Amino acid sequence: MASADFKRLNRQMMIYRIVQTILTGLLVVVAIALQGRFDSVGRTEMFYSSIISAVVVQLLLLYPVYRLAGRDAGIEIEGSRSGLTTAELAALRKKRMISDLWKFCGVAFFLVFATLIPDSKKAPGALLVLAGTIFSFLLTCLMYFQCFNFIAKKKIRQG
Repeated sequence: MASADFKRLNRQMMIYRIVQTILTGLLVVVAIALQGRFDSVGRTEMFYSSIISAVVVQLLLLYPVYRLAGRDAGIEIEGSRSGLTTAELAALRKKRMISDLWKFCGVAFFLVFATLIPDSKKAPGALLVLAGTIFSFLLTCLMYFQCFNFIAKKKIRQG
């Protein structure tokens, strides 16, 4: 294997750590706001149900998100090698574009799903579904960044 310069990858991992910190703060703020909203309606048990549903969704998405993050980390490791040919660079660019398309589809799904949820005045369980969707989205983003950093560190140490 040719020598690799992981400067770009290390920078990307640092940015992902900062984004994880911001997302964690956002998750806490959203949880506090939604808990207050559930308390004002008098349905505190629904708040805990939304957290449980978000955890269940995370368990279902763990493997696909881990695979996507592993693929992205592998692409970045390959791209950090020196002496890549034009054909190899084009193949890496194509892989990155496909990966970005998968991530865009995931974000679009959560956005469309959240916007199509009816108003909580029209449907009594809408707030529960909305809270579960928001928690799942934030936790999925956190999980992707954590998996990417974990896999990238592991691959950097291996070679």
